[in-house]
Amino acid sequence: MSTQQQSRPEVSGPAVGTIVWGAVVIVMGALMFANRLGWLTIDPGYAAAGVLLLAGLGLVVGGVLAARRRRALPDDDAAGAPGEPGSHQAAPAPRPSPYETPGPRGEGPGTTD
Repeated sequence: MSTQQQSRPEVSGPAVGTIVWGAVVIVMGALMFANRLGWLTIDPGYAAAGVLLLAGLGLVVGGVLAARRRRALPDDDAAGAPGEPGSHQAAPAPRPSPYETPGPRGEGPGTTD
């Protein structure tokens, strides 16, 4: 029994959540700064609710887009080496599990008498 997972190329880049929560902190800080200087008069409750509403919307939209991007990646069977589109390479042989390897006399997994 093998629990080998199919590996797919990872999409690199910043996480959606990191960007959204960073934007929340920046916006809230800017609003507090503008309110303190008297440039803008805002109700903190409404401002927080609006910013959190937009952040939640950004997280949902970003998550959906990230899932679609992951689904659109080519499978391992069709993907070649990086930089060689369309090249078909043989998949490496899976490593045997240490739990499936027979013991020293072939009796079973790691049994010794």
